[in-house]
Amino acid sequence: MIFSDPSLGDRARNASTVACLREPAFLVIDRVQRVDPADQIRAVALALTAMCEGVGVDPHDLIHASQRMMSVATGPHTEHVQAIRDYAENELRRAD
Repeated sequence: MIFSDPSLGDRARNASTVACLREPAFLVIDRVQRVDPADQIRAVALALTAMCEGVGVDPHDLIHASQRMMSVATGPHTEHVQAIRDYAENELRRAD
């Protein structure tokens, strides 16, 4: 593993700010939406795993942190994460 920033892993694991993540998360999904639905999910998971390994973070830690952030990420006046969820429910499931 290559560690370019020793604090990057800690920041990724411990950051609590959600607002700055909504739009980038949406942009990731926007970029893969032309791929087969099952492959979209697998590709995003593969990218997460590769990025985590690159900075020495257990991807499970980030998934658990993301699950804890969901109530804030989908709060009032926030559309990006809900749009991702709606896309998965209405587009990915329908395409399958």
